[in-house]
Amino acid sequence: MANKRQQKRFIFRCETEFSANDATYRGIASDFSLNGIFVRTTHPLVPDTIIDMTVYLPEGMTSKLTGKVKRALKPSIGRVVGTPVRAFKHGMGIEIIKKDINYLNFIRSLLG
Repeated sequence: MANKRQQKRFIFRCETEFSANDATYRGIASDFSLNGIFVRTTHPLVPDTIIDMTVYLPEGMTSKLTGKVKRALKPSIGRVVGTPVRAFKHGMGIEIIKKDINYLNFIRSLLG
């Protein structure tokens, strides 16, 4: 399967809160790029949902983002016999449509 990603991804884990439709949820942002994030959560939202996010970056910094759910994953446990439960990733791929300077600086720091 071809990699459709247009930008370099960085594996790094940060706590995050996201909200949509008057509800707030928590998750772990675990896969970063300039224009996207994968959020591990037990509450993935449907594609095309616009969300507001707060990402808790290293060194006590926070970043406020607005994103659009592009992909939601909520695997059914038990469908693949012998696969450890930890192998299933509940979450969603987010396209970042609005980012702040703290996020830009964080991505620059990952670039080295």
